[in-house]
Amino acid sequence: MLQTLFWIVSLVVLVLTLVGVGTTISSIVSQRRNEIGLRKALGASSAAIGVEFYVESAMYGLIGGLVGTAIGYGLASWLCVAVFERAIAFNWALGVASVVLAALVAVVASIPPVHRATRIDPAIVLREE
Repeated sequence: MLQTLFWIVSLVVLVLTLVGVGTTISSIVSQRRNEIGLRKALGASSAAIGVEFYVESAMYGLIGGLVGTAIGYGLASWLCVAVFERAIAFNWALGVASVVLAALVAVVASIPPVHRATRIDPAIVLREE
């Protein structure tokens, strides 16, 4: 029962993370709309713009994964010592997996906003300036 609750909570957190990252990338795309239009007018391909945003999302995910893993391990260590009076060892495989998963979630969540960014028409954007 406890393991089922753990998986449900994890799934809810994952979905909320996807929504949060997607919203953040959407905001970044809308703020940089003029830049995207100018780059496309100067000859940048949609693929190049998409790769830029995917790499940016992956970097945010990696940084967030590293910080989250460090804070999570720190809190788990403190709690384990405070409650059980024992130290815990860092599990490198789990740590690396959590950082990679954070980057993967960030990239997956950025797919719809990046798709919208690659479809920006430079003529419309430049006309609005």
